[in-house]
Amino acid sequence: MLKDISKLNIVRIGSFITHSSLKEIGEGILESFRGAILEFKVSHHDSLFIHDIDAKLLTMILNEEYGGHTLGITDADLRTDDDFYNSIFGGKNTRNDVAVVSTSKLSPESISSDREYRLFISRILKVALHEVGHNFGLTDHPAYRKAPDGRLCPMSRGEINKFGIRGYVRAIIDGRGYVFCDECQAFMKAVYDYKLSQMDFIKDALTCREIRASLFSGNKEN
Repeated sequence: MLKDISKLNIVRIGSFITHSSLKEIGEGILESFRGAILEFKVSHHDSLFIHDIDAKLLTMILNEEYGGHTLGITDADLRTDDDFYNSIFGGKNTRNDVAVVSTSKLSPESISSDREYRLFISRILKVALHEVGHNFGLTDHPAYRKAPDGRLCPMSRGEINKFGIRGYVRAIIDGRGYVFCDECQAFMKAVYDYKLSQMDFIKDALTCREIRASLFSGNKEN
């Protein structure tokens, strides 16, 4: 269990995402984990350009340098030693409180407009919510469970071999919302005294719809 859930380090590895976009992602995480995560700090990890990196190794590097509750966001591909899923969107090290997200497969076919860039950032946020959720002990939902806002819970997960990489991004990641399902909310309340009333759930759903409309508009690629 996390020792200090209220603070989150967001660390950029690479330079593809702007600092302001990282702050938007951080604000989105605070809204979705409102009452649990209270603040975040954005940092940049200097490293040589790399095409891919072992996900577990990256979490260990970030844990040693930053420690605590940490989310790494990299433009490098994340590799694993799993023969079936040798490349992943994100991952969490069960031996520390570090989660990592790769942006390499989340980009639309082109980023030539603000709408396409916002779609890209919304995908990063949704994968980040999923991985930070694992930091809190939340588990994957293979049954495409809906949240109070009517969209898929951020912890929803499908089979990549069923959809393919691009299909998975469109069907699962784009289909996720920013509000957690009742089961995830109940777990957070029981384990971390996550104090949100049912009225707060409704307010969260409305707020996240506004975020999706204003900051992360567009859910389909051209």
